[in-house]
Amino acid sequence: YCLSGVVDPFWCNWPFTDPTWFLTPDTLHHWPHEFYDHDVQWCIRIIGMEELDFCFSVLQPLMTFRHFKQGILTLKQVTGRAQRDMQHYFVAVM
Repeated sequence: YCLSGVVDPFWCNWPFTDPTWFLTPDTLHHWPHEFYDHDVQWCIRIIGMEELDFCFSVLQPLMTFRHFKQGILTLKQVTGRAQRDMQHYFVAVM
């Protein structure tokens, strides 16, 4: 398209100046939020809020993971640990 008449950016020959190298998402922050903000919300639209909460509440409690007795939609604040435990249970819920 070259609407400005510039074919190559001025920094194309500079080492380590590609924005995809230095503007990477923080994986420890991005991936858990990606799961809760997108995957869980998609599941809520497909299954429904009550069904999703019911499925989380009837799962067998495990020693190393949090058990969501009331479901996941009643949580006021979701920590990274809670998101990780949701990810472990998510396949069984689906």
